[in-house]
Amino acid sequence: MARNLREDFQRGCGLFSCGYVGRRCIDDKKYDGYDGAAKELNQGIKEGLFKMRTKRIVFVGERKAQLQEFELDESLAGHEIMVRTLYSIISAGTEGAAFTGLEREHPAVSNFSYPYFPGYGNLGEVLAVGNDVSDYRIGDIVFSTAGHQLHWKFDTVRGHLCVPVPEGLPLLMAVFGRMAAVGIAAIRKADYSLGDKVLVIGAGLVGNFAAQEFQLAGCEVMLTDISEFRLQCARKCGITRVLNPNQDDLYEAVRAWTGDKGVQISVEAVGDVRLIAQAVELTRPRGEVILLGTPRKRLALDCTPMLSRIHLRGITMKGALEWLYPVRESDYQRFTVTGNLKQIFQWLKEGLLKTKPLLTHLFSPNQCQEAYEGLERKKDKYLGVVFDWSK
Repeated sequence: MARNLREDFQRGCGLFSCGYVGRRCIDDKKYDGYDGAAKELNQGIKEGLFKMRTKRIVFVGERKAQLQEFELDESLAGHEIMVRTLYSIISAGTEGAAFTGLEREHPAVSNFSYPYFPGYGNLGEVLAVGNDVSDYRIGDIVFSTAGHQLHWKFDTVRGHLCVPVPEGLPLLMAVFGRMAAVGIAAIRKADYSLGDKVLVIGAGLVGNFAAQEFQLAGCEVMLTDISEFRLQCARKCGITRVLNPNQDDLYEAVRAWTGDKGVQISVEAVGDVRLIAQAVELTRPRGEVILLGTPRKRLALDCTPMLSRIHLRGITMKGALEWLYPVRESDYQRFTVTGNLKQIFQWLKEGLLKTKPLLTHLFSPNQCQEAYEGLERKKDKYLGVVFDWSK
């Protein structure tokens, strides 16, 4: 009986094929007749009557991505919810390092291995809620750091991050909030003031959003990258002062822009030790260098000139990892990961952060190999890559 009910509801509402269930289906007059079926299905999931065959992306080896089926227990504890993914976004840095095997060189990672289950930013719809859940409802759109998988469960008490997305915010804009949340860590860490000159090195998604956010904060921004394609995307996002160091002298440009003083804040958004050293050279006395990108690749580099400049010029270097802040909001914490996301969603909804020029590819999860290869090898074509789980 449970199986027939489930198949009935799938046919009527497209439960696992189109991602519109629960409140969203019931609110649509077309699906009024499935109100009772939705409630019974929710109860069946709570009681563990179903075992789900669902899908997720797996790195089975170096530079080998596959979409695989796996079985997910649909039974829910009282404080759990079940979510169906609508869109998920790729991090070219973190996930790319796992795809290529570069993560093995990460000084802070000692046990990297395959198979590896990637994921970074996930936008999904709540399918079912446990009996003790009060903050989420069926049909809610939620944003999380869940993996690239079609269905997943979230523990609302002990879980890491699952934030409701405000109504009216287009979903393909909201999913970019994950990358903007990385960029905002530079804002939170920087000691900036109105009119400060900020140099952002690296025009990937993280660097682009950091540049947009510093502009929103009232700073003057220069964004630099060796990819002309990424600089074109930046211009479309409203970042007008951009520079390609393969075409123009970055040092001369910064000197002319700052009156030979150097920038107040440099943000390195790539994770390259050589670019960090360059950021220090371009920063004025008593300025700041913000490390937004994660250094992974081991390089032999004479650090003495960089450290000498930091010491003699009183330059401050800060790490800007987003997870240095608490996840959940609190009256005793000024900044939190959840609070940052809420601010970003508000900016996106008001049109203050731009995402449309950044979406270069909308793939089916079946195209995962093509997606990760493109981000690694075709940086002049690939920038914002999102999986559409309805495909």
